[in-house]
Amino acid sequence: MSRSKSSSHKGGSHSRGSHGPHGGGPSQEGGGGGGGGGGKLVKVAYGRNQAEAELLQGLLSEAGLPSVLKRSGGFDNPDFLAAGPHDVMVNSEAAPRAREVLAETQFESEDEERNELEEQVRLERGETGVTSPGRLALWVGIAFVAAVLIIWVLYEIS
Repeated sequence: MSRSKSSSHKGGSHSRGSHGPHGGGPSQEGGGGGGGGGGKLVKVAYGRNQAEAELLQGLLSEAGLPSVLKRSGGFDNPDFLAAGPHDVMVNSEAAPRAREVLAETQFESEDEERNELEEQVRLERGETGVTSPGRLALWVGIAFVAAVLIIWVLYEIS
């Protein structure tokens, strides 16, 4: 049986990555696998789905800004897969530059996007704001019966 030999794991230490600089102990800088320098992550953008968020992440990557995608609150269920809104997060120190890069490309505000998502959810629930054909037929029938009763009452009075 052949054993695989990895040059990056010789001696049990890593140069960087999710295990930190010394291969398993807590790290004072970096970590998380991306070498992003640690620090607090802040939201700088919002994608309506994973593909849109990855497009924004690509724009940041081209500008030399590492970023992370996170499913937005309420949509953090793995069953959604790539569907649902995603937040684009960057290190708090890089946030102003990231917002600057993205401001050159974004046309909709986050509020407009959130309203559009809420509208889609409302439509999926059947809350269209349009009367269904069955309900319309019911009210037409009630109006017809009421009209017949009014005509009959007026005929009996005269």
